[in-house]
Amino acid sequence: MSWFTKICRDVGLMIHNVRHPHAGKKTVVRRDVQEENRGDVTLRRTTIDEIEIKQPTDSHK
Repeated sequence: MSWFTKICRDVGLMIHNVRHPHAGKKTVVRRDVQEENRGDVTLRRTTIDEIEIKQPTDSHK
């Protein structure tokens, strides 16, 4: 990505984040990866436990 395109993208993301702030915060509590090899096949299961804290919304919008 050229420097000008990167600046344009960053400015656009900044304006988007100001107009539409993230409503909540997610925190990963636990990440568990289970892996099992069966010959030439590998089975992998990833479990991610998260907590999402939602901020109260303004009802006058």
